[in-house]
Amino acid sequence: MTEVCALPAPIVPYDWDGVDTSVDEEIPELLSEDQLDRYVETVSELLSAAGLHVTRDPGDTAHLSVGRPGGRFTLDLYIRDDRSTEWTIEGGDETPVGTTAVGLAAFLAPLMRADTDR
Repeated sequence: MTEVCALPAPIVPYDWDGVDTSVDEEIPELLSEDQLDRYVETVSELLSAAGLHVTRDPGDTAHLSVGRPGGRFTLDLYIRDDRSTEWTIEGGDETPVGTTAVGLAAFLAPLMRADTDR
């Protein structure tokens, strides 16, 4: 029998209670600009409530740029009308010239939450 574990409580309490997430109850309607816009707005509000800075691209309202105030990275999030996403993390020139392989891996592993206890 498969053991089911309870999800842990979030480490950081997000202020998501005030965000209307009723769009999650709707079946995604492909090509529905109204529903996609409401979904993107909900994601944007949830990320903002989590303390992140969110900017919507005026030319592509399904594109969000997300960052942490004073943070080093920007997450570019592209949301499709079927609620799938494509995203990239940009860090600019954060690692200096001549960074060792160990130094680069040590920088990236925590970012991706790799298991470092092996």
